[in-house]
Amino acid sequence: MLAYITWDVNPELFNFLGREVRWYGLLWAIGILLTSIVVNRMYKYEKLPEKWFDSLFMHVLICLIIGARLGHCLFYDPAYYLSNPIELLKIWEGGLASHGGAIGMTIGVCLYSLKVTGKKMNWKNLGLSSLIGAAAGAACYFIYKLVTGAESALDLLLYQFTFMGLFIGICVSMVHMTYEMSIRTLDRLVVGVAIGATFIRLGNLMNSEVYGGPTTMPWGFNFVRDRMWSAPIEMGGSGSLPCHPTQIYEALIYFIIFGLGLYLFYKTSAREKTGLILGISLIGIFLSRFFIEFLKNVQEPFEVQMIATIGINMGQLLSLPFVIWGIYLIYDALKKKKQTKQ
Repeated sequence: MLAYITWDVNPELFNFLGREVRWYGLLWAIGILLTSIVVNRMYKYEKLPEKWFDSLFMHVLICLIIGARLGHCLFYDPAYYLSNPIELLKIWEGGLASHGGAIGMTIGVCLYSLKVTGKKMNWKNLGLSSLIGAAAGAACYFIYKLVTGAESALDLLLYQFTFMGLFIGICVSMVHMTYEMSIRTLDRLVVGVAIGATFIRLGNLMNSEVYGGPTTMPWGFNFVRDRMWSAPIEMGGSGSLPCHPTQIYEALIYFIIFGLGLYLFYKTSAREKTGLILGISLIGIFLSRFFIEFLKNVQEPFEVQMIATIGINMGQLLSLPFVIWGIYLIYDALKKKKQTKQ
């Protein structure tokens, strides 16, 4: 049995012309490459046009990066990035959010579906859904503040809730425009995304970031390269104690979901039930993320008061819409199948 593991891996892979290249960037690239290989093979298996996959890859890649960056900036620290908008562009300095990436990928799939089906963008509905989403997000904030009696220091959450509602509104509107095509595409894409997410979490491990709180379990990690690891617990650190390697926990879960997705697609009739694979994957990914967040250290200072008032952090709050969507997709897929048999 291990007493603990001292994790002292250099996050820098090599230095090129004065700029460091990190393991994190390499593992992100490997994740994207593996995702594209998995989805491309699915397209070939179903004998879909090669140009469809090429179009999907470009739409999803661009929207993934934009969504992940905006998600980090606007969901976690909107005050800073709205005051310093040029910082939004500095992706190389780090800061990508998985929830924003998921929304970005969904929008990318919808844009791809519009192109393939030849449908036109319904700008009126898009604008209306965006406004409704933003208003709903703001309303949730005021309800939250009323119920919890939160102090004015949490007014920052008004921006975060509003942006969250805005992006969800955009996403819902675009999925509605090309529902069948978009969901069928996401059924395939989510399988590849699961293996991509596995490598991204390993990138977090190489960066000694996004880990859990202190643990007495024999596989606890000493993240000696992170300054917060040695900071006192009362200051948000880990007190130099072995911590949960939550990056590995998530990576293992995502890899299992990847294997399950492959099995469902190739060995069962699940691929014929639009939304079933996507629904199962969303629940697996985001419900596991919800529970693992209980083990993690706080990522942003505002989450301390958020946890004190409602018991969950921003990552957990952002996971809930995806879990709810997953439940709906499974229900809808099974309901349609029953109706077809009748």
